[in-house]
Order: sequence, then structure tokens, then C-alpha cells
Amino acid sequence: MKQALFLFAIIAVILNSCSQYVAPVGGKKDTLAPVLIKSIPLNKQKNFKDKTVELFFNEYIRVENPNQKILITPEPEGPFKARIRPTSLRLVFEKPFKDSTTYTFNFTDAVKDITENNPALNLKLVFSTGDTIDSLRVGGKVTDIQTGQPVQNTLVGLYLPSDTLTPTKIKPYFFTRTDTAGVFLLENVKDGRYRIFAFDDKNLNLILNPGPEKAAFRTDELDLKANNDTLNFQLFSFYNTPPRSVRTQQMVSTYTYVFDRGIENYTVRFENPADSLPSYFRTPTELTFFNSRATTDTVRVQIAVTDSLENKAELTQKFKFRTPTRRETAEPVTFRATPADNGDIDRKMEVVLEFSKPMKQMLVDSVRLLTDSTNQVALSPQDYRWENNQTRFILTKTTTARNTIILRLGRGAFISALNDSTARAELNYTIRDPEKYGVLTGKVNTTAKQFIVELLDENFKLVDKQLNNLNYRFVTIKPGRYRLRVIVDENGNGRWDSGNVTENRQPEPIYFFTRNKGIIPIKANFEVSADIDVF
Repeated sequence: MKQALFLFAIIAVILNSCSQYVAPVGGKKDTLAPVLIKSIPLNKQKNFKDKTVELFFNEYIRVENPNQKILITPEPEGPFKARIRPTSLRLVFEKPFKDSTTYTFNFTDAVKDITENNPALNLKLVFSTGDTIDSLRVGGKVTDIQTGQPVQNTLVGLYLPSDTLTPTKIKPYFFTRTDTAGVFLLENVKDGRYRIFAFDDKNLNLILNPGPEKAAFRTDELDLKANNDTLNFQLFSFYNTPPRSVRTQQMVSTYTYVFDRGIENYTVRFENPADSLPSYFRTPTELTFFNSRATTDTVRVQIAVTDSLENKAELTQKFKFRTPTRRETAEPVTFRATPADNGDIDRKMEVVLEFSKPMKQMLVDSVRLLTDSTNQVALSPQDYRWENNQTRFILTKTTTARNTIILRLGRGAFISALNDSTARAELNYTIRDPEKYGVLTGKVNTTAKQFIVELLDENFKLVDKQLNNLNYRFVTIKPGRYRLRVIVDENGNGRWDSGNVTENRQPEPIYFFTRNKGIIPIKANFEVSADIDVF
């Protein structure tokens, strides 16, 4: 009997020492979030001098990415270590908190229950190392300037003004992040003067990285003496560095420089004029040279590029094409037509052919325009033009066609700079029926002298635009859902210009039609009116 009792005791000790908490299996689903029952220090406590903060909950918890999700303002001088216990979270800081300072701990959704991952929302802790608790708040909303839509998880920071202040090098003194509606709120802020910046802190380092991260800012300082919940920011893209080539692609017939951003325009100068080669940007970031002389010699060239924000760079480069091998097959010359085949077109027609290579010759006799299947229309040099280094062919012609238009391209109608040519092709169009399309008209209520009215599809892709037209009118719109925006063209260059944070220059303002959630439905054979206010 004694031996049995002894064995039972040993087994009990072993089972107890090996036990650990696991989520219960079965039963009613847990839908309740952890509840804070105690904290050290207490919320709104004053004269707190310790270096350890601890929170106690009413159930078992887990903590997710504490160093990223727990937002502490102002930022402590040293890092902290998170120690997670079954029902508590302890934060141990390396350095003491600053004297006479109010700290706000925002735990976002870092703390969750261990069974169903229910987050403890609105979990905050405020305390002061001095005799007072700062009580002012700063709030507002962040949207994207190009879409007008709210931007989640954007960092909004208050900075102490100084001659060297730049968010590309300095972390904010107070900061928070926007919620799903783009709304932000900073509480328990000390009165004083601040600069305010917002940016989508993708790498969570609290430093603005121009290019990858969009930004917005208030031009002047905020003199905070009372609560301010009405601040609005519109994020915009900007670069403060010159464009640069990040890699190259060497082929037998092409050599491509890939840039770190889209390029607006460029010039090329060859060190030896005899080395001149055709080139163009196949995409906004890819400048391609074409081996029209079938050379394998080294080519030296100077390239000057300008991005859309007027950042410029001059590059002195040398390159050579790859030596031909039997395994490498040249890419055929292709084109993309607008309108596409089997589309419709106006009698005042415009057909655009965008080629994959620069063209050097067009055989006019191999390009035939037919109306109503049989009537051939003669083409003259005044009916077409070339753009973008002979890669964009634009045919414009007014016809008397009743029903159809055919653009017929014979084999070899276009010959490229590499001496290959286009295949036989035919583009068939029907004459456009206005009753199958809708019309959008309206008034732009503005005092601006120069502006751009843009018709966008539902996904913010540009469909059409008009310049400086107070009473705009878009016709032949395909049935669907659209948006409307107006750009205040302050410098009159016919396009939107971004801003620059480091130069304290705001982007050109953009306004959206906002009624009906910004959506304008267009129906066939209907005219819709939509006015837009621009202040």
C-alpha cells in the first residue's frame, strides 16, 4: 500500500512539473477582449520615477510585435524589453523617463487573448514624471492626394521646431498612426509650437524615406494653445534626390538602363556621332538603345534625364551589346492599337499604333484605309505623324463612312531600326453610335485661373481631361462608374505638380466630386450633370 501511494505521489509531481497552459478545446467561443484590471503606474499617475511599466489583465494574453505596435510618445531615450506572463505584460526600459514629461502608451491591437486573438482595443496608459498631466489634443484626417481616399496606418508626427528639422533625419517628438478611416488623434500633448508631418512609414523606423514613402505636411508651425481636431493632410509622392540607373539589361539587339523612378524626358549625346543609335523609354523607367548598326564595339554616351518632379541627373555611360549566339532569338516587332481591333470609332477618326521598336520607314502603299468595306481612302503625309522617337504612329482622318472603317497593313508596312518589319494586320472598326454612350457635363465653381478637369474611371485611371473649362462637357463616355477631379494648375503647365517636403513646397491642390461617395454612374443615351467646388 505504501509503495502504491509513493508511486502515485511521484506521478503527480511529474505531471504537475510538466504542465503548461493551453487554450481549452471545445465549449462556447470566446468573443470577449482582455480587460485591463490594474497597471503600474496607474493611469494618469503623476511623479512616476520607475523604469518598468506593467499591465495586468483578467485572462491569459499573448502580445504581438510589441516593439512595433506599442506607440509611446514622446519616444523614450532608450529601448524596452517586453516580458510576457500569462496574464500580464511588463515593459522594462533601459534608461529613465525624462523629468516633468507626460507619456502616452498606445497599445493599438498588440495585446490579444490567447484563445481567439480578440484584441484589447483602445488600450492606453498615460502618466507623468512631473506634477502635471498635459491635456491638449491634435487630430484630423489623412487622405491620398491622387484619390481622395483615406490612408490607414500613416504616421502623423509633431516635431519641435529647429533650424535643422527634417523628417528625413529626425524622429517625431509626438506621433500616432491613422485608423482605417484615415483619422488620427494625439492626446496629452504639451502646449507649444510644433511642425507637423505625415508619411506612410512603411519600414516603421519613424524616419521619412522620400520616394518609397508618400508624405504631407503643414507649411507653417502650429502654435498649440487649445485642442485642434481639424487638421487634414493629403499624402503625395516626392523625391529629393536625382534619378539614378539601378541596373542594366544587355542583349544582342538592345541595351537597357533601368532607373529607380519614372522619367519625364531625356536627351542623349554620343561621344562619337558615328556611334549614334535609336533609343526610347519602353516603360517610364526603362531606357532602351537599339543596335541598328549590328555593332559589338563599346559605345560611350551622355544621358540627361528629368523625372516628373523636375529632379535632374546627367550620366556618362559606356556599354556594348552582347555577342550573338545561336540560342538567342530576336524579339519580333509588334504594336498596340488604340482603339483596339473590333472597336468603334468616330468619323473624325484617330488611330494610334505604339510599336515595340523605333521605326525607320513606312511603306505608304502597304497602308490602306477602307470605308464601308470597299471604298479606299487616299492617305497623304498630312494625315499622320510620328512621336516618341518614331515609336508612336498617329493617323487622323475625316471620312464619310456610313458603317465601317478598315485599316489594312500589308506585310512589311513598317520597318524598324533593326531592319525587321511588321506582319500583315487588319483593324476593323464600326462607326460610333452616340446613343450607346453617355454624356457628363457640369460647372467648376472656382476662382482659379488655370485648372484641369479630369474624368476618371472607378479605379482612378484617367479617361479624358479638359483645360480651364468652367462649363466642362465629356461626350461618348462608355456606360459605367466614373469619378471627377479638378487639379489647380498653379504654374499653368497643363499637368499636376507634386510638392517637396525638404523645400517646404506644397503640391498643386486636387479636388474631388464627393457626392454619392464620389461615384458618377453613366448610362447609355443619358446626360448626367455634376458640379464640383474648388476653393
